[in-house]
Amino acid sequence: MAVVDRPFEQRRDLLWLALDGAAGHVAVVGGTQSGKSTALRTLVCALALTHTPTEVQVYCLDFGGGGLASVRGLPHVGGVTGRADPTGVRRTVGEMSTLLADRERRFAELGVESMAAWRQRRDSGTDAGDADVFGDVFLVVDGWTTLRSEYEDLEPLITDLATRGLSYGVHVVATAVRWLDFRPAIRDLFGSRLELRLGDPSDSVVARRAAAHVPERTPGRGITPAGLHFLTALPRTTGTDTAGLVKQVGDAWSGPVAPPVRLLPAVLPYADLDLDATTGLRIPVGVAEADLRPVVLDFGTEPHLVVYGDAESGKSSFLRALATSIVARFTPEQARVILVDYRRSLLGVISTEHLIGYGTAAAHSADLVESAAGYLADRAPGPQVSPTQLRERSWWSGPELFVLVDDYDLVASGPANPLRALEEHLPHARDVGLHLVLARRTGGAARAQYEPLVQRLRELSTSGLVLSGSPEEGALVGPVRPGPLPPGRGRLFTRREGVRLVQLAHLPPQ
Repeated sequence: MAVVDRPFEQRRDLLWLALDGAAGHVAVVGGTQSGKSTALRTLVCALALTHTPTEVQVYCLDFGGGGLASVRGLPHVGGVTGRADPTGVRRTVGEMSTLLADRERRFAELGVESMAAWRQRRDSGTDAGDADVFGDVFLVVDGWTTLRSEYEDLEPLITDLATRGLSYGVHVVATAVRWLDFRPAIRDLFGSRLELRLGDPSDSVVARRAAAHVPERTPGRGITPAGLHFLTALPRTTGTDTAGLVKQVGDAWSGPVAPPVRLLPAVLPYADLDLDATTGLRIPVGVAEADLRPVVLDFGTEPHLVVYGDAESGKSSFLRALATSIVARFTPEQARVILVDYRRSLLGVISTEHLIGYGTAAAHSADLVESAAGYLADRAPGPQVSPTQLRERSWWSGPELFVLVDDYDLVASGPANPLRALEEHLPHARDVGLHLVLARRTGGAARAQYEPLVQRLRELSTSGLVLSGSPEEGALVGPVRPGPLPPGRGRLFTRREGVRLVQLAHLPPQ
């Protein structure tokens, strides 16, 4: 990585980073224009010159001004993403988290005792190498301060990667202006440290007295823990620059390259959902950003759902897709649906006997809901119901009832809310087979939290989906605030899974 000056011994030695053991995480700290990004490029190029793309893969988050773009062409580099692409940033971290979880499971299944044993399995071509296309994976973050300020929710994920990653071949490399920019939870995990010239030498954690003697305005100069000065190597070979080195490495390799980061699709057609992958009341609605795996709403466990979103954010498309899935999954004897839709955006989505009624005005909607509420009241368990029947929910038979409401802000703004008849059944929804899905616009949602039906759902810790909207409304479901998002993309909050960014299946109106 660098040349270390030993003046009293009249010699210069190479500075090596041993990344195959406990020192596998690297921190590069230095003031402005001290050579941090260049040191990262040197590290990436050194990995590329000493390992094949099947042995090492590098994924970069470039918040330092685009300095890592020059190494994008290396076959070892699976992606370079900057602050202009927040979706790519989150997907990169999600891909690393997915890899770590998969390796934990695979190590346990195969009985792999360490990463060194895993490398031996891979090099010998056994089944482990065939099952995992990755080798040692490096997540490079150029600009930790930007990550903390603009992607606060990603910092604990990367800290978790650093905490557990070395045992499974996942390395974290990060740069910062000060050592204090790293929280203690991750700062102590950096076994390899490169300290360049600091803005305030007294902040040094490597060699405080020697830090003051590092020359200013000399990029690449730093100190070792022994107080010796070093000079970082440039990411180039004799007669070439970084671009030339990248081209030489690329031309010399004809095998498989580092897998690119998989991104969420801009549009997920409803036909791409695999309804056969789940059964019963577990209904797929989209894919998750973290691992691109299907997102399933389990109405058997969490019977209700609230959806917030501005115009054209995907609320009505979500309800159309959900209604279509209910019709495809259940027979009319197994599930029935009531649609309350004052703007008629769900018109024609259900044309079978599944549909009990379609409410487009307050009077008709109230009649439908009151009739359904009376039907549900008959399902309430009486004193004659045995404990076995209560456990198996077998004291009544009939279809599940789904009440899908679009533009709930219009429904609740009238003289009387036609859905109030369902309020007494909400706490016992799983016992009586009731599932209420409310969708409303984000504007005014903070004030509407005190509306009786919505407040009752909040008291029941109902799951929620927050699509695009104004963050001024504050937290609407759990800790989730609305924010600008592409159509069909939102944050799903459930008690079991927490907060997940999801892409919903899109079903246009007929």
